[in-house]
Amino acid sequence: MNLNPALAGVFGGDLRFAANFRDQWRSVPVPYTTLGASVENKFYHQRGKYHKYFTGGLVLNYDRQGSLNLTSLNISIPISYTAPLTENRLHYLTLGVMPSFGQRSFGTDKLTTDSQWNELFFDPFASTKEDLLFANTSIKYFDLSAGVNYRAQAKEKRSRIDVGAAIFHLNQPDHDFWSGGDNVRLSSRVSVYGLGYLQLTHRLDLVFQGLYQKQGGYEKLIYGGGARFHLNPKRYNELAVQVGFNYRSRYRDAWIPYAEVHWRTWVLGVSWDANRSNFRAATQGRGGPEVSLIYRLYRVKPMAFKSCPII
Repeated sequence: MNLNPALAGVFGGDLRFAANFRDQWRSVPVPYTTLGASVENKFYHQRGKYHKYFTGGLVLNYDRQGSLNLTSLNISIPISYTAPLTENRLHYLTLGVMPSFGQRSFGTDKLTTDSQWNELFFDPFASTKEDLLFANTSIKYFDLSAGVNYRAQAKEKRSRIDVGAAIFHLNQPDHDFWSGGDNVRLSSRVSVYGLGYLQLTHRLDLVFQGLYQKQGGYEKLIYGGGARFHLNPKRYNELAVQVGFNYRSRYRDAWIPYAEVHWRTWVLGVSWDANRSNFRAATQGRGGPEVSLIYRLYRVKPMAFKSCPII
């Protein structure tokens, strides 16, 4: 849902839990630590032939970075609606919105400025003379995002594809810490992606993905692929291993190898950024690890039957 609010509810099952942890650039003085968690629940209003449903959920993102511990906390409420485009239910369209409530803050205990240099030595107890610059060290804001996702899937195979687009920070919320009234706004972020699986054999799938994002003057392009090996394709006892590589080509930044284990309705994923840009002189090529865990739950559906009168 950090790619697109319309991906809420686009999964097999009725309830999904996800957790994510990323530790980036630990070898430099300003590491980034990011935590994420989400839960989604489907609400069916038309089963059977059409299988339409709403999805509601909760997303939590927490990020801390730098020596001043610039902290971002974001709580989002994704809401989406999914409906089939054809009667055979092989093509679905999902529309999603995601209102969010955020807070950003930083500390000044480790803040140092040149005004603390008295021409002879650095005095850590001298005034930074920045008291009038920061109107506050904490801000709160409301945010809004929206998107659309299209899914096509094969009738009797595992093959499927998702393509979609989203715009985050539609209202461009105020992110101004300063007292000068510069009216600092969070730029809107555009996200366009494609995710696909192609079943080659009973036990082998090809995986491919691509992502483009743009926010203000910054751009990101990631693409790659891999293979999923189904060690046990038996229903309700599935076991598969997926391995692959992605490449972040903007600024020739990083190779990203990853591996996933799929067991029943559990998914454990691990990836690693290997920096290839000029910044590798500081990171020593170690971008950082990322770990994710996903669990999907299927609810038992009541059987539909007609009563038979006793004659």
